Amino acid sequence: MSAPLFRFLSRSLAASLVLAGAPVLAAPPKAWRQEVVVAGSPFQGVHGLVVDGKGHLLASNLLGQTVHSVDLKTGAVSTLVGPPLGGADDVTLGPDGSVYWTGYFTGQLMRRTPDGKTRVIARGLPGLNSLAFRGDGRLYATQLGAADVLWEVDPNGRKPPRKVIDGPGFLNGFEFGPDDKLYGPLLLKGQIARIDVDTGGIEPVAQGFAMPTAVNFDARRENLYVVDAARGELVRVRLPSGDKEVITTLPTGLDNLAVGPDDQVYVSNMVDNDIRVVNPTDGSVRALVEARLSVPSGIAVAPDDPDERVYVADVYALRQVGGLDGKIHQTDRVLSSPTNFPMNVSVSAQHVVRSTSYLGGLSSVQVLERATGKLLRTLPNSNGVQGVVELADGTLILAEGATGRLVRVDTAEPAVTTVLAEGLEGPVGLAADTDAQEPGVYVTEVRSGKVTRVRLSDGARRTVARGLKGPEGIARHPDGGLFVAEVGRKQLVRIDPVTGRSKVVASGLRIGLPESAPFPPGYLPTGVAVGRSGTVYLTSDIESALYRFVPVP
Repeated sequence: MSAPLFRFLSRSLAASLVLAGAPVLAAPPKAWRQEVVVAGSPFQGVHGLVVDGKGHLLASNLLGQTVHSVDLKTGAVSTLVGPPLGGADDVTLGPDGSVYWTGYFTGQLMRRTPDGKTRVIARGLPGLNSLAFRGDGRLYATQLGAADVLWEVDPNGRKPPRKVIDGPGFLNGFEFGPDDKLYGPLLLKGQIARIDVDTGGIEPVAQGFAMPTAVNFDARRENLYVVDAARGELVRVRLPSGDKEVITTLPTGLDNLAVGPDDQVYVSNMVDNDIRVVNPTDGSVRALVEARLSVPSGIAVAPDDPDERVYVADVYALRQVGGLDGKIHQTDRVLSSPTNFPMNVSVSAQHVVRSTSYLGGLSSVQVLERATGKLLRTLPNSNGVQGVVELADGTLILAEGATGRLVRVDTAEPAVTTVLAEGLEGPVGLAADTDAQEPGVYVTEVRSGKVTRVRLSDGARRTVARGLKGPEGIARHPDGGLFVAEVGRKQLVRIDPVTGRSKVVASGLRIGLPESAPFPPGYLPTGVAVGRSGTVYLTSDIESALYRFVPVP
């Protein structure tokens, strides 16, 4: 390309950015200063808990694919089983000290023996959720979501699982009582039930919960503690009467609990990614492990926002974080609100659009009114939506990771979807280029290692850059560059959209958890966004943190 033509294109881009209301940097800065906006956490959403009797709490971490050990005195967290083997929704201990955990997405039941050997003892059970041992050493586990089944599983994996009950009503975190009956919440019925695993008989113990997710007996095994995720309540159920008493109210999103020998109740919250300790005598609460983000993925900053508020798709919540001060200003929480499990987000003048790449019934795109947060539209899409962009007329462009397509969704009700482009190799991130003479969108292809520009008028494609390793999040910068999270090389790069040349902005970044079924390519996308000041924001899935890169003149 000739120098005059290049200067003309650069001036045209600068003019379009001025018209869009963003300040223009005359040239790319020579250096960038990395800063922490929100510090990280050892978890990516914490779920099942069990006290090991040795001064530690075992905690399961589904999306982070790990099992952790937490020191009950100090709150220090260490990794017992790392990714990808440790994708645990629930965890328990066997009579011999073996650690067992359920893989909700993998459908596998895992065992780690005291000598450190890990193996699969059951497989082919998608939605594998909760598990517990009976006093005689028999092991039971449930499927939830993909199926609704209670299984007996051979702890040694020598025999195939035996179906105990089909359709109990989504039996979640359960425990056996002193009568060898199984006590647990039935999510679909809002009740706590007692189950005879020998006969399959089910009888209610307590009613009237909004979303009970787990139960545990007190140290004397006389009464049950129950967590209600939707109400944020820790409830004591007295047996055999079934009378209920609210011990304390916590933030919503409670997932599981464990009771120590001193009757202290340890409660996990997947939305806030923390573990709290409740004294049931007086209801007082203290933090054991704290966090501020859960699973930060896609992010967006409105170009007209001088405060650079960052919208963070945090999987279990949609949060607004001050890009300049790091304060969390607003949180839309799953379970207690219509919020989907957001993994990507975009912002326009009027709307906020969040999407989730879960495959199946949980997958949707939601459009919110930006000023009020009111939910305006929910668009089901089971094709693993990764990136999403809203055009000026309200039309949505979606990157379907599972199909390799970009699709256009109009504003009609019901919405009409048309294919804009197909054959993309793992589309993940989207960045609009609608102020160009021929409007288009940039898309990262995590499988092919390319950044591609797709013309909106007819879907025609042009390769902007190739040779990248695992590109995910992408954003346009006021200096005209494209900033891309190159996850495979653990770095943030700036790409010239005209020449395709790339320059490393930061390396050695803690990004890129291993991919896991049933997610589309890109798994939990590393998000990139740019504020009007030219500051670049980036999420870390490994550290559950938010960083910024400030231009240094």
